[in-house]
Amino acid sequence: MDYAGGYALCASLFKEPPPMIAKRTVDLSRSYNDFNDQEINLTSPPVMGEKDVVTLSEENFSHIIAKNRHVMVAFYAPWCYWSEKLAPEYDAAATLLKDKVVLATVDAVKEIELAKKWRIQAYPTIYFFVDGVHVDTYYYARNRDAIVNWIKVKIAGAVYTVMTTEQAEHLSLAESTIVLGFLHSLKAPETEEIAAASKLHPDVTFYQTASADVAKMLQINPDIKRPALVLLEKETKRLCHFDGPFTKSAISDFVSGNKHPLVITFTRKNAPLIQNSPLKQLWLFSLMHDSEVKSIFQEAAEAFKGKLLFVYVQMDCQNDGRGISDYFGITGHEPRVIAVTDILNSNKYELNGELTISTIKSFALNFMEDNFIRYRLLVRQ
Repeated sequence: MDYAGGYALCASLFKEPPPMIAKRTVDLSRSYNDFNDQEINLTSPPVMGEKDVVTLSEENFSHIIAKNRHVMVAFYAPWCYWSEKLAPEYDAAATLLKDKVVLATVDAVKEIELAKKWRIQAYPTIYFFVDGVHVDTYYYARNRDAIVNWIKVKIAGAVYTVMTTEQAEHLSLAESTIVLGFLHSLKAPETEEIAAASKLHPDVTFYQTASADVAKMLQINPDIKRPALVLLEKETKRLCHFDGPFTKSAISDFVSGNKHPLVITFTRKNAPLIQNSPLKQLWLFSLMHDSEVKSIFQEAAEAFKGKLLFVYVQMDCQNDGRGISDYFGITGHEPRVIAVTDILNSNKYELNGELTISTIKSFALNFMEDNFIRYRLLVRQ
């Protein structure tokens, strides 16, 4: 469906650190089949899949590891016997994991600057990246099944340990929202609480540290009472400090309420995030130059963090704003605030009158209580 056609919302809305040590939350000895992924048949013979392995160079390395959630990179030398032995198994693993994880290679002899940057001293050396951050190094058996099993464990959920300030520098560049726990010890009971919470938020990457220097880089007071925890939201780089009890449920609630911006700007890229949110939604439709009303909407959103999803649509944005405005039946140039429980299947109500912090908050409260008596039902033309 052509997005510019209005209802084309449907076409785009719906269903889509330097070395660190990972604290495994799943036993590596478990078989791959324990993960119930029936699409992968481990009994089949290895398949050569060179087309599924990405070749990296100094030109595309940073882009590939930053733009893909999980990337394994094998640094090899063409003349190396063990690199040659790895190749068919690595190719087969790439084929099995296609569309789940990117497996890539670097010719460390040809790409000497990349090899120096990543301190490659033996071949093959295999690194694993999450959101552009090197989180672990693969030391296990160099065969297809072992590689696939290890990667599946890594993407099933883990808490990564930040060891140095050099590693911590990469965190602010991560392509996902991150959580960092500052603990007395990496074997403290709080580690298990962080790990349990991490499994509830696969779209957030969880880290832990016992280093005061690392904590300071994420704006945690190194003299603060431990355990402490912060969340860095990826889009606006808003840093939130956790002040609740250090339990799985409290940490999870904190992450739920802060892992998204206070106001999400609608785009085709984040449309699935908005559609799949379990929260009721308040939408602001306005033009680019209506900065005052957008600021008011942002301030009102602060009071409903984690309770309502606030969405902003720039109506005069040809690529993203025009189609969704047409779908809602929004015409004219005046800013409008709309309440909706489900974009496709529920009624939509409009806030009447002047848009102020007070009126938007009142509208939001009534919306949460399903009290729409005083508000106009928006009917799509």
